Amino acid sequence: MNATLLFNGQVWGHPGSNAILFAEGGIAGIGEAGRFADVDAERVDARGGSILPGFIDGHTHLIDTGLTACGWQLDISGCDRAEALGRIAAAGRSRSGGEWLLATGWDESRWNPATRLELADLDRVAPRSAVVAVRVDGHLAVLNSAALRRGRKTVEAVPRLLDPSTGEVREAAVERLRSLVHPDAAILYEALRAAARVCHALGITTAHVMSGRADPLALLEMAHNLRLRLVVHPPAERLDRLVADGVRTGDGDEWGRWGGVKLFADGSIGARNAAVSSRYECGGRGALNYRFEPLWRQIAAADRHGWQTLTHAIGDRAIGQVLRAHRRAGSDRDLRHRIEHYELATDAQVRETRDLGLAVCMQPNFVGNWSGAGGLYETALGPERDAACNPFRAVLETGIPLGFGSDGMPLGPLYGIASAVQAPHAGQRVSPEAAVRGYTAGSALLSGNAPAAGALAVGLPADIVVLDGPVDDDGLARRSVVRTWVGGEPMSCEMEDR
Repeated sequence: MNATLLFNGQVWGHPGSNAILFAEGGIAGIGEAGRFADVDAERVDARGGSILPGFIDGHTHLIDTGLTACGWQLDISGCDRAEALGRIAAAGRSRSGGEWLLATGWDESRWNPATRLELADLDRVAPRSAVVAVRVDGHLAVLNSAALRRGRKTVEAVPRLLDPSTGEVREAAVERLRSLVHPDAAILYEALRAAARVCHALGITTAHVMSGRADPLALLEMAHNLRLRLVVHPPAERLDRLVADGVRTGDGDEWGRWGGVKLFADGSIGARNAAVSSRYECGGRGALNYRFEPLWRQIAAADRHGWQTLTHAIGDRAIGQVLRAHRRAGSDRDLRHRIEHYELATDAQVRETRDLGLAVCMQPNFVGNWSGAGGLYETALGPERDAACNPFRAVLETGIPLGFGSDGMPLGPLYGIASAVQAPHAGQRVSPEAAVRGYTAGSALLSGNAPAAGALAVGLPADIVVLDGPVDDDGLARRSVVRTWVGGEPMSCEMEDR
């Protein structure tokens, strides 16, 4: 038996146990190290760290992660405004005239002054390239003149979502544009391999992937060579084709499975187009992406054909519309339909979500990024709604299945866990144990008919992470991943520099 004994650690969910034995891809034993003294196994010292189930990110854009990691698209996250424009200028100089340049991750809420990028800025620094600069949330992008000329027919198909004076495009127009700037199959595979390496370094062993414009079947086929378990969620527009192909939520194998179909009920708080009942501080109430009937019909059709739905709904007005659609559809509870983000849910909506048998996937890293005094939420919504948004505690106390995901902002689960434990407002804060469950067993439950996962137990896959210390309130922000195993195979935890 080719076995590994991981010892001298605190085994999650097993008080008093300091060792875990795994072999042939699965967990074979948990207990005191002395129990396994006579076992023929490679011995790995956890050095007093925490031994956890592999993290499951319930909501990722893994293709974007990989395209950035392999250098195909330009990462301007974490830059101030001048740095972002400087990187775009340098990238533009390295490209031939007229070539597309996709830059992602800018966030004006962290700039002083908080002024968005505009067409004139991009024209000034990169006049020869067709620049598409996508905001961190993906719901807004800015184009320069060259990109507008090349993409005008595409974005004018949804004219309400284009402002030619600033170069801003929103929602469906962003996705339509990005479909023009799309990697070929070879680049996509390279990107997924790069993304898998990033996930391993962060302790992620399973990723729920929003496939977006990529071929979801290709992602499932590639999953077998990544040593990363994928749950693939295609856009709802593909439902008819998926039904014709005879597949449904839960089909697949241990490495790649079909999740649910993705819909967008509204936008984002950062883009000021999440659909809210009370006006933003700067005016306006955002926008719903659907009239009620089309949304209800899509949800009902998916449910009828055995497909889970994942509906992006951030503002309370959008959440209300989604709940009404599920209520009218009489959605199958066994499919565990999901609402994504769920940031501004009211107390009444939380109760109705439970009563309808829905699950939610929330992003505690959003709180770490944007909640608290002077943050984006307070600026956009005011202090009262900032304190009420992302009600993790109420969701848990009400008994709604809750999983955590990152939405790639940033990808790291430890940042999300620390953000939930150390959140600025009481309604957002949960215990370290609850936060870890959100990124393990909670996200495992988000898949409609997923096998048991997200825990450490004999017979389960040996998807295991070792942290460099205990999981507690004070030290979470300082913890890091030192080892990751997927199916009992050790993965590199070294991040590649680029």
